[in-house]
Amino acid sequence: MKKIIVLLFMLIGISVIAQMREPAVAGQWYPADKSALSKMLSSFFQNIDLQKNYDELFGIISPHAGFVYSGQVAAYGYSLLKDTKIDVVFLIGPSHHFFENKISIYAGESYQIPTGKIDIAQNLAHQLLETDENFVFNQKLHQPEHSLEAQLPFLDHVLDDFKIVPILTSTNNFSLLKKMAKSICKIVEEHPEKKFLFICSSDMSHYHSDKIARKMDHLTIDLILQKNWSELQEKIQTGKCELCGYAALQIFLEVMRSFGNDDAELLYYANSGNISGNSQNVVGYSSIVFPKQKEKIMTEEEKNYLLNLARKSIKEYLLTGEKHIPAKPKFDLLKKERAVFVTLHKDGQLRGCIGHMHAQMPLYQAVAEMAVSAAFQDPRFPKLQKNELSQIEIEISVLSPMQRIQDYEQIKIGRDGVWVKKGFQSGVYLPQVAEETGWDREQFLESLCAHKAGLPKDAYKEPDIELYIFQVEKFSE
Repeated sequence: MKKIIVLLFMLIGISVIAQMREPAVAGQWYPADKSALSKMLSSFFQNIDLQKNYDELFGIISPHAGFVYSGQVAAYGYSLLKDTKIDVVFLIGPSHHFFENKISIYAGESYQIPTGKIDIAQNLAHQLLETDENFVFNQKLHQPEHSLEAQLPFLDHVLDDFKIVPILTSTNNFSLLKKMAKSICKIVEEHPEKKFLFICSSDMSHYHSDKIARKMDHLTIDLILQKNWSELQEKIQTGKCELCGYAALQIFLEVMRSFGNDDAELLYYANSGNISGNSQNVVGYSSIVFPKQKEKIMTEEEKNYLLNLARKSIKEYLLTGEKHIPAKPKFDLLKKERAVFVTLHKDGQLRGCIGHMHAQMPLYQAVAEMAVSAAFQDPRFPKLQKNELSQIEIEISVLSPMQRIQDYEQIKIGRDGVWVKKGFQSGVYLPQVAEETGWDREQFLESLCAHKAGLPKDAYKEPDIELYIFQVEKFSE
C-alpha cells in the first residue's frame, strides 16, 4: 500500500521526502548488531590514552573506511569528545557515487544507525538550502553514501543529545564550496548559544604501496598542519597528494580559518596494510583535530597599529571626504574577522561611538570603517570638525563572540558587555560603561533597556527577552 501511495505522488508530480535515512553499510563496513557494534567501539577507545591539552575541539578530520581498517584511527579524534556537550555537528563528506555539481544537505528527520536514530537539525539544514540554488536536498546522493554514515556510530558512542547537519559535496567548484563555508559560518555566528562541532570525513591515499602511501600522506598532513592550503591544492591537482574528501576539506578548512581555529594536531596515522598485511595496495587514514583556540591577546605593536590606523582614517576623511583603504598589515591576528567598536572622547566626554556586534570583515578593515563612522555618523553628535582632531582620544574595543545567556544574574559587571534584544528593539553597552558610571548590575541593565533599547527598564527580567554577553579587549591612545 505504501508503495502505491508513493507511486501516485510521483505520478502527479509531488516530491516524496523520506523522513529517515536508513543505514547503507551496516553489516558491511561495521556491525549491524547493536551489541556487537558497541563492543567494537569500546575496544577501540580502550586502546587510547591521550592527554587532552585543550578545553574543546572545533573540528576533526576523520576516516570513513570499514571499521576493521580505519576504526581505531577514527577513535583517536572522537576519544577527546568524551564528557563534552555538543549541540550540533556539521558532517561534511564526499559523494563517492554521484557527481552532480551540487552540494546536498540532508533535511529529513533523522539518520538511522544500529544504536538508534540521530536527529537532523532541520532548521539549520533548511537555512543552508535557502542560500544557493546549487545547495539541494538530493536523497539519491545520501542513501548509498558511507562517508557520513561512518562517523555516526563514533559520535553516538561519545556524545549525548546532539543533532547533525549532513552535507555531501558532489562538486569541485571552489566558489560553491567557499559559499557553503560562508553560509555555515553565518549560522554559527547567528547561534552563539550553541556548541558546534565540525567533522570532515576523508580517507587519504588509495592503493599505493605502504612506502609510497606513507610518504604521500605525511606530505598531505604536513601541509594541513602548516596551513599551506595553496600548495596542498596544487599537490592534489597534480596527484602528489590524495584525499577522497578534498572538496569537503575545502569547506571544513575555510570554516576553521574563519573562526581562527586552524591550528591542527595529528593524533594518529595508519593505513589498511597495518591490519590486512597487504603492503602493496593500501589506503591511508588519519585523525587530525582542530582545537578551539583561546582568545589571543594583542601585542602593544598591534594595538598601536590599530590606533594609528583609526586616527589616519579619520584624518583622511576630514581632508578628502574619502574613506581610507588600508593595506593588509603584517600581523595575522589583525587579518582575522572580529567585531569591534571605536569610541571617541573629547575632554573626557563621549564624542562618538560606533561598532559591529558580529564580525563582518577583517579587524584592521573594521577599525578603519568604525573610526570614520564614530567621527561622522553617530546620530547623537555633530560631525567631527578639523579643529577637533587634535583634541579627541581614540579607544578601541575588540569583542569576543556573543554568548546567549538565560539568566541575567550570570552577568558580571565590569567583565561583561551586554546586548539586549526583543523583536526589532535592541541595545548594547560595552563593559566599560559600568566602570565609568559605577552602576551595579540592576542599574546597568535598567539603563540599557530603557535608554538604549527603548524597552521598559525591567524588560531584562521578562522570559522572552534575549540577553547576550561578550568580553572586550580595550585599549586607547
